[in-house]
Amino acid sequence: MSHKLFSMHWSMPVKLILAFCLGFAAIEWLPAFIRSEPIYDSAQACELSQASCLQNNVSIMLSDNIVHPLQPTTMTIRWPELPKETATLLLTLEGHEMMMGQYQLQLTRQPDDSFSGELMLPFCTQDAMTWQGKITSDSGSLTPLYVSLRMTQ
Repeated sequence: MSHKLFSMHWSMPVKLILAFCLGFAAIEWLPAFIRSEPIYDSAQACELSQASCLQNNVSIMLSDNIVHPLQPTTMTIRWPELPKETATLLLTLEGHEMMMGQYQLQLTRQPDDSFSGELMLPFCTQDAMTWQGKITSDSGSLTPLYVSLRMTQ
């Protein structure tokens, strides 16, 4: 009998605490699931390789045609319309075939006014995978550049 009283006595406060925690978690996590702008636009995307890809008067290229996991590949961007004050660009990628989270890389301005950074993608259990994403300016005032690249083991 005392066991029954104990469980009934605590059930309402426990339910309230649980409801509060779930509500708080939903408020914190909801923005991660609702994006105001897409991470990728396939209609405008450049498929990255050693050949220069042009998009909106911007040239983007990699040091290698195929990216391998955990091996550095240099990304170089020439974006002549960027203001001289722009010091960095941000590359944001997500796996297409497999959810790998977001990979971000900061590209820094070089003395020749190009931007570059070392891309080192994480290991994947599949033999090959496509990464898709965008490149944005640190001011966020310019239209993003959409890119994709192929990674193989």
